[in-house]
Amino acid sequence: MSSILSGTNLYERLGISENASLDEIQRAYRKAARRLHPDVNIEAGATEHFINVKEAYEILMDPDRRTAYDQNIPQSQKTTQPVRIDIQYSRSGLQHSTEQQLLYASIEMEILPDPAHKDESPPPLNVTLVLDTSTSMRGARLNIVKATAIELIRQLRSKDTISIIAFDDRADIALPAGAHINIRKAEGRIHALHASGGTEIFKGLEAGFNEVLRNYRPSNTNHIILITDGHTYGDEIACQRLADEAAQKDIGLSSLGIGGKWNDTLLDDLAIRTGGDCLYIHEPKDIRDLLTQKLKRLRKAYAERMSLDFEPGPGVSLNYAFRLKPEIGVLPLEPPIKLGSLSKGNRQRILLELVIDPIPPEVQQALLIDGQFSFEIPSKSASYRIPITLFRPVYADAQPDTPSPHISKALSKLTLYRMQEKAQEEISKGEFADASTRLKNVATHLLAQGEPELAQTVSTEAEHIKNGRNLSEEGKKRIKYGTRALLLPEGNNQDNES
Repeated sequence: MSSILSGTNLYERLGISENASLDEIQRAYRKAARRLHPDVNIEAGATEHFINVKEAYEILMDPDRRTAYDQNIPQSQKTTQPVRIDIQYSRSGLQHSTEQQLLYASIEMEILPDPAHKDESPPPLNVTLVLDTSTSMRGARLNIVKATAIELIRQLRSKDTISIIAFDDRADIALPAGAHINIRKAEGRIHALHASGGTEIFKGLEAGFNEVLRNYRPSNTNHIILITDGHTYGDEIACQRLADEAAQKDIGLSSLGIGGKWNDTLLDDLAIRTGGDCLYIHEPKDIRDLLTQKLKRLRKAYAERMSLDFEPGPGVSLNYAFRLKPEIGVLPLEPPIKLGSLSKGNRQRILLELVIDPIPPEVQQALLIDGQFSFEIPSKSASYRIPITLFRPVYADAQPDTPSPHISKALSKLTLYRMQEKAQEEISKGEFADASTRLKNVATHLLAQGEPELAQTVSTEAEHIKNGRNLSEEGKKRIKYGTRALLLPEGNNQDNES
């Protein structure tokens, strides 16, 4: 076989990183061979491509030849993936068993600094604020929202674009999308907003989506932020369809829900579909801080259009997915999983709960997930696809396990969130006694973890439902988003965690 190393990188041929394990090399080769082998692919150039891939495989699987190759890769051929990926598991391995097994995997991805691009600036921001101005927003809520919107406009960079939609049972463009805003004129328009009418979220989102499209560029950070305290009725499906359309264009959709009467199920779902997040605001005074933090994170975005695409291994199913960083939230179970954007210095961490079917004795290693992270760095006009493979060895006997501290802590806190989810399911089925008992257990654990205020809320709601009553709207959201917030790393403000 003639050597064809010149001008290419063996790792790139297989689509793997230079620190890939032997298992990853073998898996990548098998995947490429199934696609390129001359027996199944008769396209022009396929045979030569297969020879290139086979040569890469043979060299990299031989430790001595790989070491020699690594030491002599020309600088021009070296790959410099701008990420660090760390995978940790709740178990060191799986067991031959006739029963299903449960395993958790924590995947953390960090965007590494590029010394050659020290002065890279974040991409332009193209954002629309969709503000609920229905009657229920009258008073402090709307006044704080308006003051915060004015403050944010004053902080925009010259390259940024912002628009504002005011909606009740109809939608109006309070501030059209555009850069170089006349601040005084914009302030006058915002001050003129007043509360009236009902809440029809779809009309607001539709107008916001159209304003984002006016200045849409794939290289921008394109985002819709919905602020509401109301419960929309009859347009939920239309909202979901619009979120799917936004996701196709990689336009994020995030929500800030104020008080207890908004539809958390709907707004969480819209965020999940687009890679955005959904935040709960208990007191109007918190509006300013949360909205300012949200815009700050968007303005610092470095990597855009992040997603995880994957295929579960044989007999493996994804049962639950949760994002721990940089923003807390439940993730969809079907790929691709939209993950939004990430700023420099921050990390994307997700926790996967995998269910593995019975494993027969002849299986020595179980493939859990085979996939890839994809993202773009607009400042470098670069797109990346980072292969990622999750697998565990399979043993005849159970192995002693000591999960890493961070995955153990995440699981202990995620358990509380899952318990309140289960309690809400029981309430919907009329199983009030079971739900009350479960919530009392949550309250006990919260007290043990130093969360007396949230524990008191949970205890109060447990007593309410003990005699067949539902959770209060306010209590439901405080419990749901309070237990969710426990998963944030200690001291993390979600802006620049380590």
